[in-house]
Amino acid sequence: MIHLEKIDRHNWRQATFVTTDPEHKCPLDEEWLTSAAFSIVQSVYEPEWQSRLIMDDDAIIGFVFYGWWNTKDAPLLCRYMIDIDHQGKGLGKRALPVVVNEMMEEYKVNRIYLTLEAKNERAVHLYTQFGFNPTGETDEDEEIYVYEKAN
Repeated sequence: MIHLEKIDRHNWRQATFVTTDPEHKCPLDEEWLTSAAFSIVQSVYEPEWQSRLIMDDDAIIGFVFYGWWNTKDAPLLCRYMIDIDHQGKGLGKRALPVVVNEMMEEYKVNRIYLTLEAKNERAVHLYTQFGFNPTGETDEDEEIYVYEKAN
């Protein structure tokens, strides 16, 4: 029987991928990460995840999505992006310490994880330059990196 069902934390992902595109291309995926739109919806229905704008004074320059990663019992910097209009200005490098420090303060930890595709050379360079190190592990075909703040 056909019926209607409320969208909730158990089905919101499937709801966001409903499409009329015969090729089933997902307009919500960026080249290297899931879109801010998808992330915002995810944080509504999965409150353990946080969506935040990255600001430079009054200007929106980017977006970050993070939360608690049960796999490692630690925070995961899941998505980090600088808006295309603000790339190439060093803002990603300037904003990353702000993001990491806020996460460490919020979760009262000295260790943060992230995952990324090895082919994303710009991201690998940014994160390793900051101090994230590969663990040698993978999660969903992405390499796991960890940052540990010295005490």
